[in-house]
Amino acid sequence: MVVRPHTPRIRGVLLALAACLTGVVPLGTTPAAAADPHLTAPATYHVAPPGGRKRPARDKRLHVRYDVDAVAGKRTGRLIMDVRGAEDVLRLKKFGNGCSGDSGRIVCAVGASYNSWADWAGALPYAAPGSRAGDAGDLHLRFEAPGGRVSEATTRVVVGGPILEIRRPEKVAHLRPGARTHFAFVVRNAGETPAHGLGLTYTTDTMTPETERFSNCRYHDTTAVCRFPSLDLAAGESVDLAPGLDLRAPKVETGGSLHQSAWPLDLGPYDGVVVPDRTEPGKGPALRPEPGTASTAATGTWSDEATAWTQFSVDNPSDYAALGARTSGSGGEERDISVGATNKGPGDPGGNPAVALRFTPPKGARVLKEPMEELDEDYFEPLCTHDKAGVYTCPLAVHEPGDTQHLTFRLRLGPVPAEGSVRLRGRDGKEYPGDPEPANDTARVVALAGEGADSPGGSGNHAAWWAGGGAAVVVAGALALWARGRRSRAR
Repeated sequence: MVVRPHTPRIRGVLLALAACLTGVVPLGTTPAAAADPHLTAPATYHVAPPGGRKRPARDKRLHVRYDVDAVAGKRTGRLIMDVRGAEDVLRLKKFGNGCSGDSGRIVCAVGASYNSWADWAGALPYAAPGSRAGDAGDLHLRFEAPGGRVSEATTRVVVGGPILEIRRPEKVAHLRPGARTHFAFVVRNAGETPAHGLGLTYTTDTMTPETERFSNCRYHDTTAVCRFPSLDLAAGESVDLAPGLDLRAPKVETGGSLHQSAWPLDLGPYDGVVVPDRTEPGKGPALRPEPGTASTAATGTWSDEATAWTQFSVDNPSDYAALGARTSGSGGEERDISVGATNKGPGDPGGNPAVALRFTPPKGARVLKEPMEELDEDYFEPLCTHDKAGVYTCPLAVHEPGDTQHLTFRLRLGPVPAEGSVRLRGRDGKEYPGDPEPANDTARVVALAGEGADSPGGSGNHAAWWAGGGAAVVVAGALALWARGRRSRAR
């Protein structure tokens, strides 16, 4: 499909470009001064002890950056990583291309801009043989930019460290609509060294907390941030945060979720964990750390992911019914037909239901136009996919009970009569899970011989229009004669 430019946007872009080329800055604005680029690296980084447990994916990557506008691909910068003086604790191992040196010092030819998470060149520290958990050394980093500018940073590398894990069930199923369920907060340190202070954040959605907001947590919408600065969790120890949460399952939605993150306060949240800035304190009871005892009664598995999710499933099914169509015409004529689905309730599976529509056009018909979705301003792509057999698979957005969604296709009819179908399936291609009435998951799409169309949205509805128009004329004439008779009697 040809993308039509939006004229006002292009005009604005051209004006801005002209201003830049001529050096003219519009009145009322000031050119922003670019900040000097500098090398950034984490203050602390942990590596596994010799022969010990690997670090979790959430914190095993060393993120080093030097940001500057530059042409990608040109190796005009140098990154130097150095652990000399701490070689009884640390060693270096290079990765990627363009690096040379030994286990104490590695030099890499890199671009004028560098990001260790994107550039395939650099080095990672690891624990030297004979080092122990708790040993530490400094990793010195130096970036030599084109033109001679030098920027340096230092990362404290610790052998071993705390690894906080969250005990949680991955799924809680078969909840009754509106039922209450208890959820325990349990954290343990599965690492080699103590965790100094504990940070915890949790977020709910359709699972409504019945517990009053805790006074030692702060809240932003449905997200809580709780900090326990005086709590030290030794290696191997666990802690329960009582009283936990009492959650109420939704009465209409078919599911919900809760996700948690826990981290040592002295290290800060893991990369990717969002801690809101604007929060307000809770006014309920305090969330109390209770080390040791109750954690054995908590259900679920231990998770060392940056964010641990729990999915809740509510026995509140959604009866989706397929909506077919009928049209009429002759072979070779074009017709618009609308097919779709409706949610007959009682459940609401949310805005991304696990059901898809599979439309098979009437035999011999050819699809000329199909539903489109706008991905950007004036940029559209087909909503559905289709296979070699000509079956169109379309996602559905209908989710609230009573909602109906129609999708319009323009067809060139083949020989008539002919028949196709609308069938509702799960998005994985299997039967839609949990449908209480599977008999209405299929509907017919029929093309008959004759003029006009019976289908809602059909373009060939001339016969229906004329029939309706004729009836309107008859009624209008009768009303006119009645009014004339009244005037005659009035005389």
